[in-house]
Amino acid sequence: MKVSRSIYWKITIPFILLVLIGMGILGFYTVVSTRNTQINHLEVQLANEARLVAEISLPTFLDSSKHGGLDTIAKTTGKEIQARITLIAKDGTVLGDTDQDPLTMENHATRPEVMAALSSGVGQSIRYSATLRENMMYVAVPVVNQGQILGVSRVALPLTAVQNSVNSAVMTIVLAIVIVAVLVILAAAFIARMIT
Repeated sequence: MKVSRSIYWKITIPFILLVLIGMGILGFYTVVSTRNTQINHLEVQLANEARLVAEISLPTFLDSSKHGGLDTIAKTTGKEIQARITLIAKDGTVLGDTDQDPLTMENHATRPEVMAALSSGVGQSIRYSATLRENMMYVAVPVVNQGQILGVSRVALPLTAVQNSVNSAVMTIVLAIVIVAVLVILAAAFIARMIT
């Protein structure tokens, strides 16, 4: 009887450990993959919105006497798409912003997403916003007229939406792992008992 129990545990314990390790690796990969997918989708969405804002603001960028209207465009459009919009002159001067008075904002010429937008056509950055006090994803594109860059359209969203999605996925994955692990452990115990 002791020998059969010894064999039973020698079969069952390694199998249980193998299942738990395998499920843990699968869960970790799924969580990382989900987060990366969500961030990629958010980046594409923000780039499309930044291009749309660039088109809307182009006529106002063309007429320097109407640059004051860029703040109105940023505030109105930002509320409509529920994102932070910043319209920036080519030299980095903020001309419009959804959340702030552009006159009180510092020059944005050295912001990584702005520099990338001016040099390569699109720029993306994830960093902490001192203004909003949370992690944000910024995507910027140039405002262009007949090949000439007039400024930059930048759209930003907090990463809380991505984090909420990841948290939801993690809870689902953990629940699935626990259920599958319990079922596999019970099956392994049953099979091991039959063998011994």
